[in-house]
Amino acid sequence: MPQRPTPPADRRAELLGEIARLADVAIFGTISETYRTCGTPGCRCKGPGPKHGPHRYVSYRGDAGKTTGFYVPKAAHAEIRAGVAAWLSLQQHLRELAALTKERVLLRATAGDPDE
Repeated sequence: MPQRPTPPADRRAELLGEIARLADVAIFGTISETYRTCGTPGCRCKGPGPKHGPHRYVSYRGDAGKTTGFYVPKAAHAEIRAGVAAWLSLQQHLRELAALTKERVLLRATAGDPDE
């Protein structure tokens, strides 16, 4: 049996609930990982061996338009990664909500004035 599409009002309510949930954990930015060499002579990182890391950072564009960021301690990796993923989902949900709002406004406008 084919699944019926969700009515726009119901979908808006679903989106608003999901937006509220995501907003509680969302972290703005992107995660990057770096591997580094240290200053210890003879350390494995100086040669073909593995470098030290990964060291994780979150970067984002600040209020003045400059890219900034912060170091992510190892104990916070999973939570920060989940927060950045929540930020991406939040943006997608907001776009969908905005599209539904646009449709609702245009539908009301055309239903109210048939000459336009």
